[in-house]
Amino acid sequence: MFRTLGLALPMLALGPVTQNPTAALSGVVAAPMTAATATTAATSFRMPSIAKPQAGTTCKAVATLRMTATTPGISKVCAVDGTILVNGKDASGFVMADVKAQRYGPLMRGGNVPDLQVQRVSDTDARADATLGLGLVNVSNGIGKAVFHDLVWIGSQAHQAINSDDAWAAIALKGKDADDVGTFEINNFDFQNLFMASGSHYQNVDGISTEGGYSGTITNGRVMNASDACLDIKGDVRVDNVYLSGCRQGMKTWTNQNHGLIELGTNRFVGIIGKGTKGATRTITVDVLIASGDPSVPLFRAEDGVVNLHIRRLIAKPGQVLNGSGSFSGSKVTVDQRMAI
Repeated sequence: MFRTLGLALPMLALGPVTQNPTAALSGVVAAPMTAATATTAATSFRMPSIAKPQAGTTCKAVATLRMTATTPGISKVCAVDGTILVNGKDASGFVMADVKAQRYGPLMRGGNVPDLQVQRVSDTDARADATLGLGLVNVSNGIGKAVFHDLVWIGSQAHQAINSDDAWAAIALKGKDADDVGTFEINNFDFQNLFMASGSHYQNVDGISTEGGYSGTITNGRVMNASDACLDIKGDVRVDNVYLSGCRQGMKTWTNQNHGLIELGTNRFVGIIGKGTKGATRTITVDVLIASGDPSVPLFRAEDGVVNLHIRRLIAKPGQVLNGSGSFSGSKVTVDQRMAI
C-alpha cells in the first residue's frame, strides 16, 4: 500500500479499491544480490475486487438457521439487527452464499462441517455478542475441503467482544483434537476492526486463526485493526498478496512456513512473531516482504525457541528494524535482496 490507511469504509459501498502502485523497481535502490531472487514476481500488494453478495435490497431480521445434516444451506439473504445467523453441526457440504448482513453478531458457528462453502458474504457494522462472540465463521471438528471466497467483515468499534478467556476471529478454524482437520482456501477478503474490550484477560481476537490440523492458502486480501494477530496460523499454510496492519502483530506463525508477498503496515508490537519449540530450529520464508509502516517496529521476533526468518526480497524504509531486541537467542533474519522505499 505504501501509505497510511485510516478506517476504511466497507468494500460493498466503495466497490473495488484502486491501490497506488508501490515504488517501481526502477525507482528504488537495490542492495547487492547475495542469494537467489524471490520466487514471487510481484513487488506490491494489490487489493482485489471483492464480489458483492447478490442478496437484493429488502433487508429484515432473520431467524437463526439451525444447521443440521439435512439443512440445504442459506443464500440470497439480506439480514439486519440479529444475534447469529447460522448455528449447528454435522452438516456436510453446507453452503452460505450471497448473504449481506448489517449490525449482526457472528454469522456462523458450527462443528463437523466437511466441505463447507462460504462465498460472497458480508457483515458490516458487525456486533459482538456477549455469549456467541464475533466473526464471520467459527467452526471446529473438521472442515473437509472448505472454500471461503469474497468476504467482508467490518466490526463496530462500539460493540466489541467482552473481555473473557475466549478467542475470536473473522474466520476461526478451531480445535486441537484429532478430528479438527481439513484443507481450506481463503481468497478475496477484507476484515477490519476485530476488538475485545480491555480487562483482566488477554485480548485474543485475530483476523484469521487456524489450528494445526488445518492447512491451506490465505490469498488476496487485508486484515486491519485487531486486538491480537492479523493472522494467527498453525499447520501448513501459505499466505500471498496480503496486507496486515493495525494489529498487535501482523502474523503469528507456529510452524515452518513458506509465503509469497506480504505487506506490513504499522502493527503495534512486531510485524511477524515466530513461535519456536525446544530443541528444534524453525524457518519462515517470505518471497517478498514489504515494510511500509513505522520502521521502528521490528519486522520479526522469535519466541520459545530458535526461529529464523528468511526474506528473499525485502522492500523497506531506511532504518527498518529487522529483529526485535527480545528475540529468542540464536534466531536471525536473513535478507537475500533489499530494496528501499
